[in-house]
Amino acid sequence: MGSPTIEDLGPKVLARPDHQVSRGSLSSEALKVLYRLHRSGYAAYLVGGSVRDILLGKRPKDFDVATNARPQEIRRLFRNSRVIGRRFRLVHVYFRAGIVEVATFRASPEPPESPNDWEEAAAEEAEESTTTDRPQPATEDVVYGTPAEDARRRDFTVNALFYNIADFSIIDHVGGIEDLERGLIRTIGDPDQRFIEDPVRMMRALEYSVRLGFEIDERTSEAIVAQRDLIAEASAPRLTYELLESLRSGHAAGIHEAWRRAGVFTRAFPDLPIDTDESMRVLEMVDGEIASGRELSDPSLIGSYFLGRFLAIAEEETSETGRVDNPQVLGRLRESLDPASTSMHLSNQTLHLLHQGLFALTKMRRAPERGRQVLKLARQEYFKVAWELYGFAVTLGYISPDAYQGWKRALRKVGSK
Repeated sequence: MGSPTIEDLGPKVLARPDHQVSRGSLSSEALKVLYRLHRSGYAAYLVGGSVRDILLGKRPKDFDVATNARPQEIRRLFRNSRVIGRRFRLVHVYFRAGIVEVATFRASPEPPESPNDWEEAAAEEAEESTTTDRPQPATEDVVYGTPAEDARRRDFTVNALFYNIADFSIIDHVGGIEDLERGLIRTIGDPDQRFIEDPVRMMRALEYSVRLGFEIDERTSEAIVAQRDLIAEASAPRLTYELLESLRSGHAAGIHEAWRRAGVFTRAFPDLPIDTDESMRVLEMVDGEIASGRELSDPSLIGSYFLGRFLAIAEEETSETGRVDNPQVLGRLRESLDPASTSMHLSNQTLHLLHQGLFALTKMRRAPERGRQVLKLARQEYFKVAWELYGFAVTLGYISPDAYQGWKRALRKVGSK
């Protein structure tokens, strides 16, 4: 007789005295959602990465909730909410401090993603109204389920822990507590199948490993090598989202190195330069900015990949008298950026800020001579991008410290910095 599977065993339950998750660990908004669901007769669990992070002594970035209430039932409980999604109906409950995402327990696994899913989700989020819902057809591939079924369809064991607001217990259906204690990233179920369902999970496994300082279990690691070619089939908006999340994490250099070693980076982003020592230095600078509490714009984050390449172009197109051939520089800049911007499906606004922010650096290589020049440039919408990239360029040695100090003084005078 074989050993019992996870499905054969009952859940592991940690009572309140046996774990460190408390109501004080949760945001007030998440507590409001959990308690209203619970007092209305529904199951209400805090789920996913927020439970994992609290158990590790970290402050969660987001708080997600799972319940047996159906989307329209959740919607009726919260006037400040909206049902979103086409394949998976989720409810976003809106507060001044942010959004709490509420999902109904599901039994169905994640099917392979559609290239349009993320574009459609972004379009929904861009709509101004948060209190009305558009009629949408029921999705046939979603099967609502039990908490145990919902846990088993998630990606990694450490992300499938539930905190039950009814009795303040931690519920573990998949061995996540043990893996958390061991410092292990492990897929729930067969790793090859889980990566076929959603190739981006390979990138996330490597990301979690770096961010949490965990090892990836052997079967999961072998499956990444076997299935990594599938990364190229993931939708561009989804990949771009993962890239930006990694850049905002404060661990970009380590994550990118893990992606590169595993062979997934070049498959996901073939048009992004990441194979030079300078590329890694820029990522380390991005991590330093994030660690200091600064928030960098998306165009600046993406522009950091191309900074060295662009400044080299600008130098090549500068005459001995210091005059820049602007049309030539702009043309070569577009040639450099267009393959990546097309493959990443960057918005026109992001691309515009990226182009103009980089190009503005050609006007900032020397300290300004006139206040009017400074004021004119500082008023441009792309100047924030230019200034963020300018700091990186100074650190890399492309811009002299004297020029940087000259711009800082001039900006203070005109009241822009």
